Amino acid sequence: MPFIRLLAILLIGLALSRAFPVWANVDPVATKKELQKIQSRIQDLQKEIKRTQSRRSDTERALQKAEQAISNTRRKLSEVNTSMARSEAKLKELRKAQHELNKAKEAQRSALKQDINAAYRTGRQEYVKLLLNQEQPDKMARLMKYYDYFHQARMERITAFNQTLNDIKSNEVSINEEVTQLVTLKADLNQEQQRLQDAKEQRKLALAKLDSSLQSDASKVTSLKTSQNELEEILHQVQTTLSDLPSNIGKQPFSKLKGKLSWPSQGRVVKRFGNRRESGSLRWNGVVISTQEGSQVKAVHYGRVVFSDWMRGFGMLTIVDHGDGYLSLYGHNETLLKSPGDWVDSGEAIAYSGRSGGQDQASLYFEIRKNGKPVNPSHWCRG
Repeated sequence: MPFIRLLAILLIGLALSRAFPVWANVDPVATKKELQKIQSRIQDLQKEIKRTQSRRSDTERALQKAEQAISNTRRKLSEVNTSMARSEAKLKELRKAQHELNKAKEAQRSALKQDINAAYRTGRQEYVKLLLNQEQPDKMARLMKYYDYFHQARMERITAFNQTLNDIKSNEVSINEEVTQLVTLKADLNQEQQRLQDAKEQRKLALAKLDSSLQSDASKVTSLKTSQNELEEILHQVQTTLSDLPSNIGKQPFSKLKGKLSWPSQGRVVKRFGNRRESGSLRWNGVVISTQEGSQVKAVHYGRVVFSDWMRGFGMLTIVDHGDGYLSLYGHNETLLKSPGDWVDSGEAIAYSGRSGGQDQASLYFEIRKNGKPVNPSHWCRG
């Protein structure tokens, strides 16, 4: 359950995270009481979310399930691809090392062969001659020393050759293990791709049912109002929970960054803040940016992820708390990369854009809130 995970991560984060330096010297007993208080709030929040979710129709739940499956599968596919790339790079290095070892082995083998031939040609004759040469003892001692050096060098070459053989054998084992790992990863990749295809089919069916149920303008407006009310309700619950947490969490106060933030995604703004929605009185509380499907969505500023899940009307949604009452919202994603409780830096990828929430085209819904009230993102982002 996402909010059970939220609870766990928040508790661990509160206890260990670098992001709570102001708590570092706090009385442990007081800290424990604070944690218990937050735990209670989050449990209340979880109940509220469940109650809100129970209002959804079967079609909305089917769409939610399909889009969550797509998000999870995309994330697993990304992980598998990363593991495969890492494994292939390692295999390449191992094979390169194997090539060098084989070259070294051949060079050592050639040197040893020459040693053996030399030893065969001289046999023990030279050594005997030296021993019998009693008339030149100085020369004999010098030659004996050379002979010892030669013998020692030969033994070192033999030892090095044996070590090279052992290294080749060990490297072969590593290569076989890596090849087996790659085979497993490729099987996982095929399985995840099939799951993704299944989830897309399920989404297509759910979307068709949802569209047929929203034929009239009145039903569309009602649906938008329901989605908006749900968002407001959950934001209220999230803010209530966050009121117990330290507010000074940012590196640079969000309030000082008006007009300096980067947009969370590349693309053209196709729905502007304050414009009318559909034929009703509802207006856009944020902007919609036309994006390429699968493009990165980046946090506009340092903060903590407080929501990362599917929400009616917004699809796969991430909400980041920047402190001092500022929140930023990123909706219609295909894949969510962060979980509740995660800290994100400015410009860090938090999702990949998509069409979740029943969208026909890939886009990003972006919203900024101050003390619960939506503000115009165009006044905060440059360009």
